[in-house]
Amino acid sequence: MQYTVSKGEKGKVEIKVDVSKTQFEEAFNQVLLQFSKGAKIAGFRPGKAPADVVERHVGLGKILNETASSLISKHLAEIFKKENLMPLDSPNVAVGSLGRDLPFSFTSTFTPKPKVVIGDWKKIKVKKVKAREITETDVAESIKNIFEAWKKQQETGNKKQETRKEEEDTDKKNGKFIFERSEKTKGSAVPLSRDEKAFIYDAHGNKLFFKKSLRSSSSQDSTAGLKIDDESFDKTQDSPDDQFAKAIGARDLIHLQEIVKKDLETLVADQTEAKFEQEIFDEIVKTSTVDVGEILVEDELNRILVRLNSQLAQQKKTLEEYLSEQKTTIDELKAKWRPQAEKNVKISLTIDQIGKDEKVQVQKEEVDRAFASVNQTNLSDEQKRDLERYLAFSIFQAKTLDLIKKAVTS
Repeated sequence: MQYTVSKGEKGKVEIKVDVSKTQFEEAFNQVLLQFSKGAKIAGFRPGKAPADVVERHVGLGKILNETASSLISKHLAEIFKKENLMPLDSPNVAVGSLGRDLPFSFTSTFTPKPKVVIGDWKKIKVKKVKAREITETDVAESIKNIFEAWKKQQETGNKKQETRKEEEDTDKKNGKFIFERSEKTKGSAVPLSRDEKAFIYDAHGNKLFFKKSLRSSSSQDSTAGLKIDDESFDKTQDSPDDQFAKAIGARDLIHLQEIVKKDLETLVADQTEAKFEQEIFDEIVKTSTVDVGEILVEDELNRILVRLNSQLAQQKKTLEEYLSEQKTTIDELKAKWRPQAEKNVKISLTIDQIGKDEKVQVQKEEVDRAFASVNQTNLSDEQKRDLERYLAFSIFQAKTLDLIKKAVTS
């Protein structure tokens, strides 16, 4: 067997392998022998039928394909070990020649896993800061923002209602009026649809989206469940009170304050933890050397774009509208994101290597539990396998990150 290794576009590796006619014939006979042992051929005991009879019984094409498959697996494993290569995904294989009396050749193309050299990361120490306390001022500002957002929504709704009324009057005069009043258009203004996502703001003006209905006083109370009740709200009032609190799903203003405070505490705690993790990542990356491939950066840029699309969908906005507002293009966005994308890839590869070095294990039961919690409706078998692999990888990285946190927290 002879082979050559060369680098292709975007960091891909190409391996060309040539197998002599003699070597292929030996492999073919071995495969034929295995078929012979399991073949049930009339007039012959298992394994005793002549080779030509077995070949006709099984079929030449099937034997050739099985021979090629065994040689590809064998030789790629040898080359990967010898050249210290590890594919990130399944290699693509193209067979050049395949025949009983021909030499065998094939080409394998794949993206190699970048080389990662980890420094002494356990010497890193990062101080974990306690999340700041939520004050009454924070709560008051957030409720004020909720209230003002609602008032603004009402003003917009009133204008739309007036415009629609004018259009209706015009249609009536022209004899074209056909209109069915629905639940969504009752009242003096057009409220948020009961199936649409509304929003609130935190104390710093960040928009938070929510959807579910809140009517309980349990520990699960959250502004993520508040919902505007336009029929019970006096739209002329100037400040939030018990009536307003009831209109958006709370029992009273005090209850609303409790809910908002709990949400802000969760938000601040999450932000503090994210900042702590980012500081750890920054320090670990400094100790490591990672050969980031272009194709991995492109994949990460596409993931960032998908996340942006998801966020825009929550705001009922399209990517085209966002690009127009920002006066930019997708290519310009990707150029802006590229440094962060490269950093994300380095962090992911570094954590992956640390996890392997520390022998972090993911149990099948952990993957099964995560898999059971995901909606699998309309997923093909292949998509389910991909989902399981993704969940296993996510659990592995999460467990590795927990291990790292414990080791470096000062």
